[in-house]
Amino acid sequence: MLARAWARIRPMVFWDYRRGSWQYDIIVALILAFIFLSPKALFNDRPSEAVFHEIEDAPEGVSVFWIDPGALGRANPEGAEPRLQELLRIQIGEGLTVVRAEPARDKAGNVRAYLVYAERN
Repeated sequence: MLARAWARIRPMVFWDYRRGSWQYDIIVALILAFIFLSPKALFNDRPSEAVFHEIEDAPEGVSVFWIDPGALGRANPEGAEPRLQELLRIQIGEGLTVVRAEPARDKAGNVRAYLVYAERN
């Protein structure tokens, strides 16, 4: 019984079917379905760490930060200030208050970064 089952599975495991046969097409379709239909969580895929850069430290105590838009996930760019405040507090660890945040957009209108102006408490 086990030998008969292995005889059926062996050609799939070792890819013994000729190109163009219906068995070959089924295996290719299964591989493509796995690639395109499997959820990201199956592979423990995580977004990359947010990128923060302090661009400028003005003499009056206002710091300017460049923040990667991936840090906000799918948040609306217009309502991003509370989330940016939280991210700065977590990343920098200092008491910062966001004065204003401006989305920097490319020619197509996509947000490429956030320029965040913050005051140190």
